[in-house]
Amino acid sequence: MKTKKNCRDGIPNVTNSFADIHCHPHMRSFNWLHEPGIPESEGKYHPWWIILPKFKSSKKGNRAAAYSQCDMVRVKNGNLKLAIVSLYPMEKGWVKGPANMVKGRLFDFKKIFGDNLFNDIFSGGMDLAVKPLLFLLGRSKKEDPALRDLLQSVFMKLPVKKINFYQSDEYDYFRELKEEREYLLKKNKVETRSEIYIPPKKRYIKKSKIRKKCPAELDATGTYVLAENGDHVKEIINSGKIAFVLSIEGANALNTHLPPEKVIKNIEEVKKWKESLFFITFTHHFYNYLAGHAHSIPDIGKALIDQQEGMTGGFNNAGWDIIRYLLSLDTNNNYKPEEFNRRILIDVKHMNVISRMEFYNEIVNPCFRKGDIIPLIASHVAFSGREKLTDLVANMNQEVDGFSADRFGHTFNAWNINLCDEDVITIFKTGGLIGINLDQRILGIPKKDKKDKEKHIEYIWQNMKAMMKAVIESDETGLPPKKEVVNLLCLGTDFDGYIDPADKYSTTLEFQDLRDDLVKTINKDPEKDDFLFNTYTVDDLVEKICFSNAYDFVVKNFK
Repeated sequence: MKTKKNCRDGIPNVTNSFADIHCHPHMRSFNWLHEPGIPESEGKYHPWWIILPKFKSSKKGNRAAAYSQCDMVRVKNGNLKLAIVSLYPMEKGWVKGPANMVKGRLFDFKKIFGDNLFNDIFSGGMDLAVKPLLFLLGRSKKEDPALRDLLQSVFMKLPVKKINFYQSDEYDYFRELKEEREYLLKKNKVETRSEIYIPPKKRYIKKSKIRKKCPAELDATGTYVLAENGDHVKEIINSGKIAFVLSIEGANALNTHLPPEKVIKNIEEVKKWKESLFFITFTHHFYNYLAGHAHSIPDIGKALIDQQEGMTGGFNNAGWDIIRYLLSLDTNNNYKPEEFNRRILIDVKHMNVISRMEFYNEIVNPCFRKGDIIPLIASHVAFSGREKLTDLVANMNQEVDGFSADRFGHTFNAWNINLCDEDVITIFKTGGLIGINLDQRILGIPKKDKKDKEKHIEYIWQNMKAMMKAVIESDETGLPPKKEVVNLLCLGTDFDGYIDPADKYSTTLEFQDLRDDLVKTINKDPEKDDFLFNTYTVDDLVEKICFSNAYDFVVKNFK
């Protein structure tokens, strides 16, 4: 295995601190090392274990599957000082498959190659070109696992044993959520040096040599601390440690398929966590039996995955009960923390446009008028190119790959998973925060520019610029001073959330490159002064986006 030419040449020269309000630093190691229901070894079960990456995929900026974008080494060496860490029990919709899926079978590769090698093959360890051949050679009607399971393992880049677990009756979202949190607690506040997990078929690689050759990806020593509140975040960062703040992606993690009273009991338990939950992304890729989710899966995924149920609906009665309980509101939208305990904020990412409209109209705006200003979060999004929420509703059935809209002289991904002017203005009005997703498709990078990595920074800036323009050009009354729009944006990369990143910025190790390129791009923009308000420099604006907006928001609102 030739590693020297594929991994970075040394630790990156990082001079600035960074913050990311939506990422999964522990996700890859948790999915590889976690054995459900089996007591874990203290020594070989914690987030500082780095799963040996496929360096070539990382360097090319491929979809993150065979490598991590923000594991603990990349967090430390990329100087990510504040991360809102998303807990995500895998949704069963990923592994159930559509009802009309082919029922073919493959012979059991596990019996031939062994479980560890089999998992490695179908989780990024073997070249993609070899996989179709294995399918052709292995067709059989008698033996397991199902063709669907293997296809989904390849598509999702997860070990087949994990796919089987997620399909099983023993898989429980809320239990998995708590085990994921316990995994993070294993090294909470403990200075630790990274360890390297090498899959069995690559055990010929010597850890000491690979660590020395690829220090940026494999070697770091540091301390992360799960924060209890905003003041604690300030204390952690001032002490030179890494601040982790907990969030949840998808209310399904609370077992929302159960009756509301049981879901509320789970929320009560979460609200008592010492390492408090800051916000919850209320919907995700599949129906949570509370509110409608946005179309999110590209056309290629339709052969394996069906997300239609609930996708075009809004809130139901159980949804209103649960979201009010999270926000500590009674049925009349009165804030009652003494009755419902601490408030957990709501992230509107993945809510479909109908659910967002209902949420704004039924809770956010009425509370705002009463003086209870609930800061909204859109944690990992981009701009849709649409002006009104009703425009997004009208075009929901046209969302296919490449569906776009033009606005402010640029082309954007027009799916309703992205924000329109009205969304942006509502978030700005509440003193909320918008995290910029680094996924190519969400950013609206067209096929013709996907491999031209030098162009990707322009798409990132145009999405930011458009959302700032939506506020600056708004004629809505009652908004904060428009110069405060410089506080609206930050990074919300969705790293290790299985995204296909802008190629040049595929991991946290490229954050400094992202910052430097953003400064250069804005400086060349003839409209840049419109966003500086005769008060800020371009460096000031980029510093806000890369760190201080997220930091200030968390310190202020994480109670």
